[in-house]
Amino acid sequence: MRVCRWIAAVFVAVVPGMAVAAPPAVAPPAAPQRIELPGAPGTPFPYTVEIPAGWQMRQVEGIPGVWLGPSDAQPPNDPRLIYVRLSPTPLTDPEKTVANIRAADAQQPWSVPFIEARQVNGIPGVLLRMDSGEGASARSTLVLKLPLEGGGVDFLGAAPRAEFEKLLPTYQKVFFSVRRVAAGS
Repeated sequence: MRVCRWIAAVFVAVVPGMAVAAPPAVAPPAAPQRIELPGAPGTPFPYTVEIPAGWQMRQVEGIPGVWLGPSDAQPPNDPRLIYVRLSPTPLTDPEKTVANIRAADAQQPWSVPFIEARQVNGIPGVLLRMDSGEGASARSTLVLKLPLEGGGVDFLGAAPRAEFEKLLPTYQKVFFSVRRVAAGS
């Protein structure tokens, strides 16, 4: 009987210590960051955007606009990048813009399989997908057009068609994170 008690005592003493041992700590994933986008010289940009951890904003000499993407992505051709550019075309009526793009679709070297007027966090805009090219040169581009004083702003995510669907959730997450700059900022 003493042997059984001894085994039970050892078991009770050893097993709880083993059960309490915590697994090695794993760092939580880094949080996305909200950034302000640069405006034209002397003009503050009215929108901010949230980008994934490890992303950065870059400008490329000779190309107007900014690139948002992973730190190892090289503009302008890396499909992981999102290009943000000013547009001279004002976006005063998203429904009219949708109608104009649909009407022009047949005369263009690209097609628009998806287009809609869409509110993004209270901002009226237009979301569309443009497809161009064939075979190995086929590309798809997701575009979010938003109003901006004196014109508009376009957010573009473009990729070879074979990679587009894989990148689409990232494009959408960044596009749909756009917010107006808070008053007084």
